[in-house]
Amino acid sequence: MGKKINEATSTDLPIIQKLVNDFGWKVGDTLLYQQRYDIPENLKQDYSTLSNIRPDIVLQDLNGEVLAVIENNLDKENKDLLKLRTIITRVLKPRFLYACSAERILFYDNAWRGLDAGDFRQVNEFMRLEEMKLKIEQQKKIASNKEIAIDTTIAGGFDPIVGKERYYQMQCIKTILENYKSGKQKMLVHMATGLGKTRTAVALVKALLSSGLTKRILFVVDRRMLAKQSVDDGFALISREHTSSWITTSNFKARKHASIHVVVIDTLELIHSDLPSTFYDLIIVDECHRSINVNRKLIFDHFLCPRVGLTATPRIAAAKEGAEVDEEDLAIIDTYKLFGCETGEPDFQFDMDRAISEGFLAPYKPIELLSSLVQEAEENGISFDHVLEPKEKYEISLGAEKKIKLEQLNRKFISEENCFRIAEQIKKNTQYGEKVILFGVSQAHCIELAKAINKVFENDNDDKPYYAEAVISENNELNETLKAWFKKPYQKPYVVTSVDILSTGVDIPCVRYIAFAGLTKSVGKYIQMVGRGTRLDPKTGKFSFIILDFVGLCKRMEDNGKGTLKENKKIIKSGTQKPKQQGTSKPKGEYFLIDNPDPSHLIQRVEIHGNSIVIKDNIPIEEAKHIFEEELKKTKEPIMTDLKAKALQTDYQPSDEEISNLIEWLRKPNTFLDEGHLQKMYDFPEGSAWDFLLHALGKKKIPTQKERIEKNYLSYIHTYDFTDEQIVVLKKIKEVFASNLSSKRNIEEKDIFGNPIYERLIGSYEDINKKFNGKFSLVLDDLRNTFRSRLND
Repeated sequence: MGKKINEATSTDLPIIQKLVNDFGWKVGDTLLYQQRYDIPENLKQDYSTLSNIRPDIVLQDLNGEVLAVIENNLDKENKDLLKLRTIITRVLKPRFLYACSAERILFYDNAWRGLDAGDFRQVNEFMRLEEMKLKIEQQKKIASNKEIAIDTTIAGGFDPIVGKERYYQMQCIKTILENYKSGKQKMLVHMATGLGKTRTAVALVKALLSSGLTKRILFVVDRRMLAKQSVDDGFALISREHTSSWITTSNFKARKHASIHVVVIDTLELIHSDLPSTFYDLIIVDECHRSINVNRKLIFDHFLCPRVGLTATPRIAAAKEGAEVDEEDLAIIDTYKLFGCETGEPDFQFDMDRAISEGFLAPYKPIELLSSLVQEAEENGISFDHVLEPKEKYEISLGAEKKIKLEQLNRKFISEENCFRIAEQIKKNTQYGEKVILFGVSQAHCIELAKAINKVFENDNDDKPYYAEAVISENNELNETLKAWFKKPYQKPYVVTSVDILSTGVDIPCVRYIAFAGLTKSVGKYIQMVGRGTRLDPKTGKFSFIILDFVGLCKRMEDNGKGTLKENKKIIKSGTQKPKQQGTSKPKGEYFLIDNPDPSHLIQRVEIHGNSIVIKDNIPIEEAKHIFEEELKKTKEPIMTDLKAKALQTDYQPSDEEISNLIEWLRKPNTFLDEGHLQKMYDFPEGSAWDFLLHALGKKKIPTQKERIEKNYLSYIHTYDFTDEQIVVLKKIKEVFASNLSSKRNIEEKDIFGNPIYERLIGSYEDINKKFNGKFSLVLDDLRNTFRSRLND
């Protein structure tokens, strides 16, 4: 007989109320308080001193089957957790175990297997009855070992483009399915660009959802463009059976019932702590070499489910010679380790070399075309004592002669003459109308390259698109329009210049030339750039492609004609993973420029009508803000009037149609803006158009950098293995920690313990260090690296 709820202790009662009010458990029905259970005969010999057990809280289904046991008020943590995993598990056979304290909810799943099955993990919520029953049913289906159907019309079947079956996709899917069923928590797929990673992922997702092994899957990308592409071109293939939704900061609560959530990693940073730790059954991280930095490991560790990384360029991390780097830091940067491949072998691998050899990707030939300027910079370096102002071209003396090598060329200053040499070589080595992707060093460099190409190809420059276009802008609509045009074989633009936007996730089979006008030390980035040309395109007769190398990059990368044999390795210095600052040396010459033609403080507004693009103006950010906010306040359009009224409701979640209407209104002549502009204007790349509307109406302000740090800080201390006592200390220093980092200041021990106010608040360094077993400085260092890395992204 269990105790009555009104007899519950002051410690147990809040947990019971939370379970009943927030998660739908019913007292005396599916929730039992201190119910007594006799020790069965077969266990009496093992527990001879006990006649029964009385767990704090038992959660059961409507048939009386025990699903979970909750032990509250952890007085002796190790003893209590051991009790849950031994006698309580053996007597009651619950699938789920919870242990609660004042600061934590610890969780254990008795179905966990392998290396990740060892310890209780922190979670932020309990599960509902329906969620527990679903996970139990999923586990039964896994254990049944029933064959899982794979849709070969999506992946793994015959492909007329290559004239044979893409057998490797089927192998990949089966490998991941077997690993998932065996309980493996981290998996890595290394598949070369152009081999269909997205379609493979879609077929995998369909197999898991259709078989009932999963209910909800998260697909993580690192760019908004890729999120849209994944929903519209990828998961749309299975939309009749399984719903998919692009999750943003404004809609994730309303879309939580979709089977497939697609999310940009920046958005996930903001919302992950608002989602239950057990919310997803699987996380797939696309282009996982790009989606990971230190604090993003925190995001994935928040969710208690398997994760699969997809990449064409997995990365190894190694400590710089002589530097002492924590293994955890290396594991974060190292794609292999973060996705469970400590041996350096992915769970599935099909690289560029093999794909070209087997005829799944187009072979290529590098052609080196070095200008005299590049050769001089490479061999001897360039000496200079002045530069030119970009518009009027008057001389600016530097006061002393300087010298740079090729690595610094074009980093900040640009040679117009060299841009023209590159343009002339493109005209000489390509046929008119052939598609070329030209990678530059910076946005300014890409703009100058496009100008030079248009002049050399005698583009009339009357109507956009021009022969060459720079795809660099924060204007999402402009980028999407230019890419859509570029993808069509016989339509301008024929050449696009870009820094990073076109280096990953862009599927344009008709590209016949990849061109390099800038250097990179990253093997991964090099492979990604080459991969933009590897797709076969029988429709336009493209079965191979050419690399036009204007800086000698192929030779530096030791390209063997099928990629490179060089390791994709990141060297880590001790104590930080901050990005290197680029050099700012100033090259000499008649054609060198100074200011960036696309400065970061301006917003470029464009008007797009069918096949026409008109650049309206470039206006300062503050002016663009004023236009947006004023036009929003005074608009009387019925659709916007209705939307503004709804925005003033508490926690209103807009529909897809309403968001589309808002974005369409932004594009109108009074504003000529889009969502990408707003993200730049308000320095909030994670935000959606709805967030900015709420902000402009004064309903919900955009979170400050400090508020964002504080939120993820709390997620950090409730994800990793801290005791209640340690969590209390870390909560107390949250304010000083977030204040310093949001102001781009470092945070050291002296900033905390050198301040008598903080010291009075949390105690002396000696006392605090003792609570952290002498490792408080290491914890503070980990916190620093976790959140500082985001500020420097």
